[in-house]
Amino acid sequence: MSERRLKVGHTGILWMKHEDVEGGIKIISDAGFNFIELFAWTLKTFHDNGQSDICKKYNIPLISSYYSVDIVDPSKRAEEIAKLSEWTDIIVGMGGKFATFGGNAVPRKGFNFNDHKKYTVDFVNEAAKILRDKGMQLNFHPHTGTPVETEAEIRSFMDAVDTNYVGFAPDIGQIEKGGADPVQITKDYLSIIKLVHFKDYCGQVDFDADGREIDKSGFVCYSPLGKGVVNLSGILDILENYKDFTGPIMVELDGTPNQPISSAEAVAINKAYMENLGYSFVKR
Repeated sequence: MSERRLKVGHTGILWMKHEDVEGGIKIISDAGFNFIELFAWTLKTFHDNGQSDICKKYNIPLISSYYSVDIVDPSKRAEEIAKLSEWTDIIVGMGGKFATFGGNAVPRKGFNFNDHKKYTVDFVNEAAKILRDKGMQLNFHPHTGTPVETEAEIRSFMDAVDTNYVGFAPDIGQIEKGGADPVQITKDYLSIIKLVHFKDYCGQVDFDADGREIDKSGFVCYSPLGKGVVNLSGILDILENYKDFTGPIMVELDGTPNQPISSAEAVAINKAYMENLGYSFVKR
């Protein structure tokens, strides 16, 4: 198979405890992924501990960072703007180019996105302009359990924001888990996609008597690439064929204490899947 055009990175969400993240950076770097994405608060901790060069230490570029922000409560606006501004100053200084930007978790039962839409859109537009001025591109990331989860919410939100500033960072596994078709979403919003979280999904979510999700996969109902139901190759073909999209594709899998294999094994499976499709990796 011929080599693919786009470059592949990996996020660090397999390592949820800060003390484990440095080991995760090394694993991702040693596997040859082109880039890494880490949580904004994790990068702030490294910065505050005098470790702003943590990614350079392992010779892997930090390309993006995940921001989780309150996007529905006007009383927290000033606090959240100050927080994301501080994060951005730190992350740009560490080489980051993209903010993968999502809302904080909300109680989904009884949640009505339309009650919050105007504020959410205004807030994200403002945040995107602040980040642009600091040298970073904000890309909105719909996420299960947050204010923007379902297909209707994704479309309502993305159709309303100022896409001169706000890009789109779909998580294809999250979108499928939320009940939408990630292939169709990718096609419909292709022109504003700046980054993709590339994740597989186990195919079904069950809940216990208290309404809590039963994690049947050990990875929050997600799967290593190729082990789930997402049309991964179809989405890659769409992205590869749209020459204005230059990436990155950020492979992702959510770690938990109950995952059935080690994080290093999961990274190796993800790499093998992408290699088999013609994607190149770095020898370090």
